Amino acid sequence: MAERGLKASTEGIAKANQALIRNSLNKAALARDLGLSRATVTNFFRVIPIDRLNFEEICKGLGLNWQEIVDIRVGKSQTEKHQNPTSKNYDFVGREDAIAHLNNLVNEGAKVILIQAEGGIGKTTLAKKWFELQGLEYLELRVGSTPQNLNSVEDWLRVKLRDYFKDNPEENFMIMLEQLKTQLQIRKIGVLIDNLEPALINGKLIEPQHSYYVELLTVLAHHSVQSVTLITSREQIDEHTLKRLQTFQSYTIEGLKQEVWRQYFEICNINIDSDALREMHQAYGGNAEVMYILSGDIVTTSKGDLKYFWKKNCDYLLINSTLENLVQYQFDKLQRDNPQVYKLLCRLGCYRYQYVSIIPEEGIFYLLWDEQKERDKLKLLRGLKNRALVKFSEEGCYLYEVIREEAIQRLKLTNDWKQCHTEAGIFLSTLISNSCQTIIPKITCIKVNDTQEQTYLNIENAKIAVKQGLSKQETIALEVVYHVMEFYGVGCFEELRQEPKVLDNPFFKAIENMVFEYVDCYSNLGLVLYKFALSTQVLGIIDEIEENFIASSKEFEYYQRSLKVSQCFFQTALLMATKVKEDKLMIKLIQYLAECQDFTGMFLYQITKNNESTEAFDKIKVNLEKLVQRFDKLSFEQKSEEVKQAIHSLRINEQYYSKFIATFLT
Repeated sequence: MAERGLKASTEGIAKANQALIRNSLNKAALARDLGLSRATVTNFFRVIPIDRLNFEEICKGLGLNWQEIVDIRVGKSQTEKHQNPTSKNYDFVGREDAIAHLNNLVNEGAKVILIQAEGGIGKTTLAKKWFELQGLEYLELRVGSTPQNLNSVEDWLRVKLRDYFKDNPEENFMIMLEQLKTQLQIRKIGVLIDNLEPALINGKLIEPQHSYYVELLTVLAHHSVQSVTLITSREQIDEHTLKRLQTFQSYTIEGLKQEVWRQYFEICNINIDSDALREMHQAYGGNAEVMYILSGDIVTTSKGDLKYFWKKNCDYLLINSTLENLVQYQFDKLQRDNPQVYKLLCRLGCYRYQYVSIIPEEGIFYLLWDEQKERDKLKLLRGLKNRALVKFSEEGCYLYEVIREEAIQRLKLTNDWKQCHTEAGIFLSTLISNSCQTIIPKITCIKVNDTQEQTYLNIENAKIAVKQGLSKQETIALEVVYHVMEFYGVGCFEELRQEPKVLDNPFFKAIENMVFEYVDCYSNLGLVLYKFALSTQVLGIIDEIEENFIASSKEFEYYQRSLKVSQCFFQTALLMATKVKEDKLMIKLIQYLAECQDFTGMFLYQITKNNESTEAFDKIKVNLEKLVQRFDKLSFEQKSEEVKQAIHSLRINEQYYSKFIATFLT
């Protein structure tokens, strides 16, 4: 696997840590002072390779000679790569489309481009890379980290005129702007205004820098200048003077694609698990800085095992303090700038965005029960859209799980929790028709003269039927159940059905019937096929004994296929039982699944398909583990001797299958 960038030696990192203390700095402050991402600085101190230029910049910021800090073994090969302009920079991946989009905007006449996205998405990295690819020098205006310590635009302009352009700056700011315009009309350079959001409140540039920024950006957007200005910000600029300029454009970038995460993790020598990668990427929205941070955590805490890391941390998305600070900063700023929009963002955390993945605008308005005027609701919605924390599409909005997690925690600190789930449940209820009918899968039975052909057709028709899955109404019904459960603070559907206030509710009764009708239907169909498979196996054994090998071969094939389809029915039923946290149903269905997999595994073992047999037995182990976890979660009153014996038996079975695989299948 190719190395990426430079990393410090053991002695070098010790010197760097000493320099950090000597300069009274921490990693976050160092990153801020250097204009680098916190992930880059963190990776430097974790001895994870980073981009060469960033490595040199960090060493310089610490007052160190980078050549005395670098790991020579890596440094030598990277120096050779640095001399080769075609070598790949692995600190910048997956942004080919973004580079092309910026090129198109510039070719169409844009002079100032606002690159907007949530924190950590890679705005600054993209801007710097674009300048690098264009071969442009650029002047950087560092805005400041808070509204209280904004850097002076006037002072910045004076210094650049004097030191960079070698021009004698005038005292008057407007005259200095004319001097700048004259220079930019004859020189093609870039200007980077990085992290503008501290200078913005609700999209408006704040005093005392408001007029300075507006005038500066107006000059930078003038059609006669040869410069290109890139601004990075977590929120939109909502200044009429600037937005009306045709040469002022905005570009919103999204998270990196899953395949980019995969490639980057592979570069970091991380063992990839596709399911874990998909879930992780989805939870964090493809955030670039998260990718860098997690790569270090996976390597250092889980020995590069992605599956193990995700299993341990999937319920704690903000366990890394850097990630937590990144998300909290954005929430805190919104709370200061616009408490009403902040409140709406927190309320949006009540939706799950899993089974109903996008909430339409009407669903957002239901959460604005305390806003009477339509105009005010639209204004709040617009304020939400100007932030990058909520993702909008033509169908509606959704939150990435990492943002939702923070929103939920903050929502629980308010008095809105129950009301939010009430309104969300009511809204979703409007999407369900009055009939609340379950779509029952139908297995078409075709009568033919040949018994074996009849069997084959029945199995195939069952396979087609099980693919139907949950209907839209059933999916929405499950979400209604979730919101009702959250309202009453109950842990599962069984507890909810015991609530006196829902017992006589006809709408809830209809939903309850839908859930159980669906689960019963699929579990019963699974049982029918399961029993049919066992009967077919007996016929196959008899025919084999009687040397009817052609017939027995077909019967064993049908046996295997029936077991496979029956598992599909059980898994579909388990899907709904899991969503409503119905423990008893889940236990029953997992047991059915384990039994099916047991028969499948033994049959495959007998016909010496060891790889497939191992896979089947591994699935049994997974289901046995789930059963133990499910039993362990039962309340104390439910833990009868029978349950304790069941747990004991399951653990013995786990040991048996582990030993069986180790002895016979490896």
